[in-house]
Amino acid sequence: MLDVWHDLIERIHATPMQAVIAVTGGGAAAISQLLGVPGGSRTLLEAVVPYSEAALTEWLGRAPDHFCVEETALAMAAVAYQRACRLAPPSAKADLADGHRSPVAKRNVGVACTASLVSDRPKKGEHRCHIATQTGTATATMSLVIAKGARDRMAEEGLVGNLILMALARAMGLADLPQPTLSESEIIVECLATADPLLVEIMEGQRGVAWSLPESPGSLAPGSLSALHAAIPFPLSPPAGLLCGAFHPLHFGHRQLREVAERELGGPVYYEMSIRNVDKPALDFLSLERRRAQFTDVPLALTAAPTFAEKAAVLPGVTFIVGVDTAARIVHPRYHGGSDEGLHAALSQIGNAGCRFLVAGRKACERFETLADIALPAEFASLFKAIPVAVFRADISSTSLRHARPS
Repeated sequence: MLDVWHDLIERIHATPMQAVIAVTGGGAAAISQLLGVPGGSRTLLEAVVPYSEAALTEWLGRAPDHFCVEETALAMAAVAYQRACRLAPPSAKADLADGHRSPVAKRNVGVACTASLVSDRPKKGEHRCHIATQTGTATATMSLVIAKGARDRMAEEGLVGNLILMALARAMGLADLPQPTLSESEIIVECLATADPLLVEIMEGQRGVAWSLPESPGSLAPGSLSALHAAIPFPLSPPAGLLCGAFHPLHFGHRQLREVAERELGGPVYYEMSIRNVDKPALDFLSLERRRAQFTDVPLALTAAPTFAEKAAVLPGVTFIVGVDTAARIVHPRYHGGSDEGLHAALSQIGNAGCRFLVAGRKACERFETLADIALPAEFASLFKAIPVAVFRADISSTSLRHARPS
């Protein structure tokens, strides 16, 4: 190992931050380099190589849309950060007496890499890597298309390993970093998102909701957004309804559904997106900012409430607009601890908070399903109202749009 990288690892080990690292397709050299310098146990909480498709799917909790892309690196880093928070020593998790989290609790970092490198079979696509880091206040990525034929497998592994060390060091706040040797055609593309303080408060459970508001409702330039707000200010009215989703991406079906819901409810309908999800990794700050930028004309509520009982607790008195597939999950015991008692408790909480559901039909395979296809618990059937098919139908999904994107 060159002295500059050895010295960098010593500086990494000297910081109080601790990391979980996950790599697939390449980048394992960084793990061996970190452990090859004394002090690795101070830095590394866990290192994982989910190399097969099944292993990566298990790590993420779902199959990624594409494997060697920035989005997958971001999701891997989000999981790594969550694990770092769980694996950190108890002293690093302690809360202060006033309820705020100790600065020590922010000393965790998740690092991830997904790569496509030299193999024993020729590759039609590019040799590339995507590296992501996640901390409690920032998300960063590095992406590099590697010149084909310029290096053998060991050399590409070494390059990616160095990039991972650079990314880790930056996430730890280190400066004056060594640089890898690149060819003229190789350019590292970097992105950084530093979290708004309100988002950090939501992530840490200190705040229930923050609002992303257009600067000038009704007269916006594309992509124009104000900073996050703790509440909806005058002259914007409180919502009668919230259209909930991941909005990955936001599409015309969402917009049409929101307009229909406004007519059905007789009041303003805004959007809601949770940073946390029942079935997926928590959203990183970079992905969150990219999705937030889609909402340029209507307010967006940001929460850390993955379930509707939790949403109702922080957004009482509103009607949630959902698709029939979501409604089916809402009334399934599997999503409430696997018991009828859990389901009953959740629906009771929602009803007691004054919340209801307005349900849109959705095409599933070759069949269009509606609320009538769901077996609603009789006691809570009044919480659900269907949008007639004649009023709204849009056979489009965010999933199909993502799968249509090139990898």
